[in-house]
Amino acid sequence: MVKIAIAGMGFMGKMHLSVYSSKLPNAEVVALFDVRKEALDIRNLDTGGNIKTDARPLNLSDIRKYTDFDTMLKEGGFDLVDICLPTYLHADISVRAMEAGYHVFCEKPLALTVEEGERIVNAVNKTKRLFSVGHCLRYWPAYINTKKLIDSGRFGKVRYAEFARFSEAPVWTAGGWVMDGKKSGNAALDLHIHDVDFISFFFGRPEGVFSRGVFEKDGSISHIATSYSYEDKVVQSTGGWICSDSFGFNMRALFVLELATIELDFSKKPVVTVYPQGGERYPLELPEGDGYYYELKSFVDSVEKGEPLNPVSAEDALESLRLCLREIESAGSGRYVSI
Repeated sequence: MVKIAIAGMGFMGKMHLSVYSSKLPNAEVVALFDVRKEALDIRNLDTGGNIKTDARPLNLSDIRKYTDFDTMLKEGGFDLVDICLPTYLHADISVRAMEAGYHVFCEKPLALTVEEGERIVNAVNKTKRLFSVGHCLRYWPAYINTKKLIDSGRFGKVRYAEFARFSEAPVWTAGGWVMDGKKSGNAALDLHIHDVDFISFFFGRPEGVFSRGVFEKDGSISHIATSYSYEDKVVQSTGGWICSDSFGFNMRALFVLELATIELDFSKKPVVTVYPQGGERYPLELPEGDGYYYELKSFVDSVEKGEPLNPVSAEDALESLRLCLREIESAGSGRYVSI
């Protein structure tokens, strides 16, 4: 049994608690941390965010609760720390947890800056702790099974691909921290980076990027659109949180191959549809569960076995951070940026 402490009991902290408590029999949450005492008074698993969870009643009377992170680390009694805190805290909290002897799962993005990301990478290498980052699209059945189908070569090569995620403003975060670009890195680094990471995972590092952004008064980007430079295909992505509050949230992707078109759209049923050249369209069969479940299962299994089982490494997440920061640079300058 892998024992877990969750740091940060906002939207994503509750999401992770939901997975551990109801879907992973080899996981047990034994401690919770949040500087807000009221955030530790959890009665149900309703996240209040852009992806809903089961709002069933929850009894956490047996779980230790802390408002001081170092006290939790000192008292211990767990194997890993799951960090769901605001992005600007990721580097410091991750390093402190690893140096205290714990494995760490950290929500995306890895950090706000390359320097902070490198600090985490160095701590992983020094402490030899297991570490992974919540780039959940690498585990999401709709995305990963689409990738498997494309990689099989059945429909030829990709000629064009586009990725998109559209959202209302995430006003549900504590104190509105995610809307503060200095704390979250803005919509590009907090939301759009999901697609940035998957593009890098799918197609490798592009030669360069050209981005345009919707900028707010504080200089932060609330929506970004990027063209990626690849020699043999056209790849684009767009994402942000400027949609009206009645729109909600949606993520999608489109792949045009030599012999088929594949549409991935979470506003539709089925989520993934394959349109073969000269044939009838058909749904792509997908296993149950979402990316949150599979990424946490993978890491819990890794900790249980004492070895990394296909995790998103700190180095992987750092490369995606670098790429996203180059997109932000391009959007700010209005110029193409080489990678």
